[in-house]
Amino acid sequence: MRTLWLIANSMSRTTDSAAIDDACEMLRAHGFQLVRRVDLSTESLPDSEALPDIIACLGGDGTASAVIDHYGEREVPLLVLPGGTMNLLAHRLHGEADIPTIIERAAQTPRIVRLPQITGPDFRSLVGVVAGATAAWGDVREALRSGDVEGMVEQARAALEATLSEPGVRIGGRGRRYTALFIEPLNDALRAQEIKADTLSDLAQHGWAWLTRNFLGGPTEPVMRAAEITLDDRSGELALLVDGERMRAASPLLLRWEMCPARFLSTLDG
Repeated sequence: MRTLWLIANSMSRTTDSAAIDDACEMLRAHGFQLVRRVDLSTESLPDSEALPDIIACLGGDGTASAVIDHYGEREVPLLVLPGGTMNLLAHRLHGEADIPTIIERAAQTPRIVRLPQITGPDFRSLVGVVAGATAAWGDVREALRSGDVEGMVEQARAALEATLSEPGVRIGGRGRRYTALFIEPLNDALRAQEIKADTLSDLAQHGWAWLTRNFLGGPTEPVMRAAEITLDDRSGELALLVDGERMRAASPLLLRWEMCPARFLSTLDG
């Protein structure tokens, strides 16, 4: 029987105490020995020399990121369960499977995998970084998922104005500027693609794709592959979506390809 910690946050918008209870019961039912349950709403991540066989986290990408930061350089495998709204990392590790399916598969034949990442000055990205005015559509998604219709309309207006403004993002001092770029970590390099938003149809395709966790669902065009990519913006500041979360960074911004030190349990075949 494998020992396991479950780390979650009962105060999050999407993972309450009942959802955490259900996950605990499912883990026990599939043979895991749940030796510790950590609620980040009242506790800090524990430091211990005696770690369990597996650390599971239930929540959004923010919860997963905190667990990776704290335990990623230890040898314990991490099981990321989708308890947020975007669940980008869980989707990468498990596809569209729900929590019961993931736990059932993890109890049978999971694989331990390493993932490439984008490393910035004070962040990591395991899924991808959107840089440029188009990142403003992340605010529309936030308003939509919180049910703020009035805020969604206001944010959509601001995002549309930003997207149709003069392109500002440039790669490595090159002459051409882009409205937005998507940088993703491949197995051996970073790949930059232009997010094309020339028409309202383009914007509609991107907007729908982003709501379904696909940053490349609209029109794109490959730009370059490299181990390092430097971005700059004429405004002196870059608007970013880092694994779906809004951020800002000083320009120029250096992004590097690295392997994430964490070991993940994946339930995907192959």
